Amino acid sequence: MSDLVMRGRAWVYPDNVAIDGDLMALEWALKRETRPEVLREHVFAGLDPDFPNRAKPGDIVVGGKRFAQGNPHIQGMIGLKGCGVGLVAESIPVGSFRNALAAGLPVLPRCPGVRAMFENGEEIEVDFAAARLRNLTRGTEATFPPLGAHLQDMLRAGGWGPMFRRRLDAMAQA
Repeated sequence: MSDLVMRGRAWVYPDNVAIDGDLMALEWALKRETRPEVLREHVFAGLDPDFPNRAKPGDIVVGGKRFAQGNPHIQGMIGLKGCGVGLVAESIPVGSFRNALAAGLPVLPRCPGVRAMFENGEEIEVDFAAARLRNLTRGTEATFPPLGAHLQDMLRAGGWGPMFRRRLDAMAQA
């Protein structure tokens, strides 16, 4: 990902995808698993169990309304990050949005109508900094509300943990 730009295939999912069950089995939250290399193998276990084998780094998950609804467990977002994909959705509950940022998952949470822009497998390019989505198959594009500069910096750093470590290192050097 070069300066928050990703290019790959679109993976389109419906409204009301639950964080527990659809995106990731609840057992991984109960086990407190946080290793991306483990969680990536279980992404979309309840909806599309072969997703981890078919998705490639640079691909983009295109979600509907209330994507990742329910208890805001971070495991699904860590799993998506482990797959090397990005996420754009019509809407994402605030707890899941925070978890996506903490995991360092490139995300745009407010893209009304985005599901109508893509079919599964179409070529997609997303500039997460400019909040610009392009359907390269159809030759169409749209822009949405961008993330603030601080949130973009968090994504560039790789998530909350790496950003926090940078701040601690800067404080130690001061």
